[in-house]
Amino acid sequence: MPKKIEKFESERKVVLDKMFQILNINENNNIFSLHKMDDDQEKQTAIINLEDDIKKYFLCGEWSCFKKKDITKRRWLSLIKYVVKDMGYQTFTSRKNVKYDENIIHDTIYYILKK
Repeated sequence: MPKKIEKFESERKVVLDKMFQILNINENNNIFSLHKMDDDQEKQTAIINLEDDIKKYFLCGEWSCFKKKDITKRRWLSLIKYVVKDMGYQTFTSRKNVKYDENIIHDTIYYILKK
């Protein structure tokens, strides 16, 4: 019996593409900001709504976002990290102080995805 990785290759790619579309990731942009995602409930919900497809097409039984569902702080971020890693991407982080308003400076983390 083939593994999910081989059996659902195209479906897994569709889930990744949906996730990238939600995060506005494309060939020209491979970065998303934790600060902006924390403020965007709509995007968080869209990522969480991919959960059924992720469970169906990925070997995710050991992922902490499913095993420790109630105590995972940012489940949507865990889902992103696990899916992109499973699809062969590396995740890098960069911390930066960003000035959003006149005098308000936020420390934020940027996630960079590379194949």
